[in-house]
Amino acid sequence: MVLVGETDYAAITVAAQQYPAHAEEAINSVLHGEAGPVIYRSINPLIHASGRTFKGHSVSATAAHWPEYRTGENLAVTVAANGAYRYLYFPDDGSNTKRHAGNQQFFRRGAEAVIPQLVERCVEAITSAWDG
Repeated sequence: MVLVGETDYAAITVAAQQYPAHAEEAINSVLHGEAGPVIYRSINPLIHASGRTFKGHSVSATAAHWPEYRTGENLAVTVAANGAYRYLYFPDDGSNTKRHAGNQQFFRRGAEAVIPQLVERCVEAITSAWDG
């Protein structure tokens, strides 16, 4: 789980306090509508292809559409790997095997990289909801 840092949280809090009427709705709109694909585009380049090319081996995750966006929570979005690509959590779990190095944290690193962009979009959405 990636959480918004203090500085980013402060920016959203200030905007929400200035425009409280629709802040929660505006933030949910950004997180549930835009954030998933933005986070996916940040995570995907961090995933390394295995280089395996034997017959029947499916396409590398970097070339596939692996994400699943869960938007059922208030003020949150979850980006997870679906179907055949659920194995992608292993490099994040810290374990090492003969075939992969663990603790790569590409999900966390990818999500953290786009927090400022998503915070900016949330603040824009809060203030535009007030203006509109």
